[in-house]
Amino acid sequence: MATAVVLAACSAPSEPPATAAPPAAPETPAEVAEPVPETAVVHAPATVPRACMIAGEFHLLGQVIRSRDCMQLAGGSTEAELQRACEGLAQVSAQMGGKAGEITYMQGCPSPSQGSCRGIFGKSFDGYYYERSADDLADLPASCAQGGGTWVAD
Repeated sequence: MATAVVLAACSAPSEPPATAAPPAAPETPAEVAEPVPETAVVHAPATVPRACMIAGEFHLLGQVIRSRDCMQLAGGSTEAELQRACEGLAQVSAQMGGKAGEITYMQGCPSPSQGSCRGIFGKSFDGYYYERSADDLADLPASCAQGGGTWVAD
């Protein structure tokens, strides 16, 4: 999904016009963005994002796991790759019996985190973890290594 921000500058006339013409109808965009699935909530910033926060919960082995994880661009990844990865991760909780995670795009992942996985998904992204239980957090270093990343305890 591409987000476009259009800024218009206008100046007020020193005197009101004698006859006012009706405002022009807005132009129809030549290209319509792909709709976001109804199961995900996406908050996008006005500038090009370099990270996304995904908040959600899912059911695993009879437990409800809450997560608030952030993924940030690293290496030569693009905004489009970030968007695809974020949207895919947001759907994981829905696939595991919860609802799709809520995505918030931002300039960078906040600090401090509970830990991070640097260079995951082919060294393209860094993942940061928040609001994880002690048991869940203990499993993250092995999961990070399995994804090709390096775990950093923050």
